[in-house]
Amino acid sequence: MKAVRLNLEDKQNWQKLQYILTSLASDYMDLVAAEQTEFKFEQQILSIAFTLISADGDRDRLNEFTQILDRYFNRLQLLGARRIEWEFYLIGESVPMLTQGRDIPLLTAPVANVVANNSALARQPKRSSLSQKNQRSQKNLNRRSGSAISKGKAKIADLAKAAYGWLTDPKTIAAAQTTSRLTIRDPRGTLIAVKDIAIARFEQTLQWVDTFPWETWTKEKAQQIKRRHQRNLVRAIIEDVLIFAVMAIAAFWLIEALSPPSFNLALLPQQHYDSNMTNAQYRCGNPAVNLKNYVCLTRGMRYDQVASILGSDGKPLGIDHKYGDRAVIISWSSPDLSLNATFVNDQLVSRAYRQLSANK
Repeated sequence: MKAVRLNLEDKQNWQKLQYILTSLASDYMDLVAAEQTEFKFEQQILSIAFTLISADGDRDRLNEFTQILDRYFNRLQLLGARRIEWEFYLIGESVPMLTQGRDIPLLTAPVANVVANNSALARQPKRSSLSQKNQRSQKNLNRRSGSAISKGKAKIADLAKAAYGWLTDPKTIAAAQTTSRLTIRDPRGTLIAVKDIAIARFEQTLQWVDTFPWETWTKEKAQQIKRRHQRNLVRAIIEDVLIFAVMAIAAFWLIEALSPPSFNLALLPQQHYDSNMTNAQYRCGNPAVNLKNYVCLTRGMRYDQVASILGSDGKPLGIDHKYGDRAVIISWSSPDLSLNATFVNDQLVSRAYRQLSANK
């Protein structure tokens, strides 16, 4: 199998090696925390630190993982490195639980790559120095402006830049990824950790509230207010008057908003009555065939008024000879009530009803 060469002094190759080893460790999520893998290359020694999830892990799986690492480095030719070491730590421990390593033949990197890397590294400080100079010049311009509005805008811009820088910081992104992976891997442990942190912060807050010198702070504030009033009595009086005026205006507006409208009898018209109170259509209920609307029917009503009260047109039944040959009987019915009305010349002269259900 053809060996792969990686120049550890090249930034792309260094990132590629980190990505490959992190992906390799992610295949053993039950054994190591891949997101907490640390890489270091100093004095021609490549050091890789893995974080074990538990001290009681499967030894066979750990041996298998180390053998895979060994086989992987056998296929690599690392330029600029003379030794490889990998260590395994427990979470929160600084002493490695297991350390392995081996010496490899030292292969020097090509001169062109080294020069290119050095030039790239040399350009970065120049760019950073230029950016720092630009920032300093911008700050000097902001200071020279001297206006309160520009200072406020500059502060807001600085806060926005700081927030954006914190959100786009690789450390913040890595911490968020680590937290999400640990949460997915052990949600119960994450909840317990959050609970412990919340309890600790709450206890710190209570301790701060208990130990804060409230009495001294209150006395100092009272002394400051007293000195302020003694120092400029006219200004204090003007402030109190303005505050009282604002409170009085606010109370007046609130009373006006909550009080009902005034009712002045002198402003009413001379004939302030409504014909709706005497109109049968408004004394009755909703249009329907029921006893309430039956009581509303009075002698002399027109057929259209009766139909509007009962809700629909009736059905002709025949002629009521008691009131003459022109007396027509009209019937309305519902599931509970049957109602008959006699009309002569479009005027109601008689009415009658029959209740169909006994419980009504």
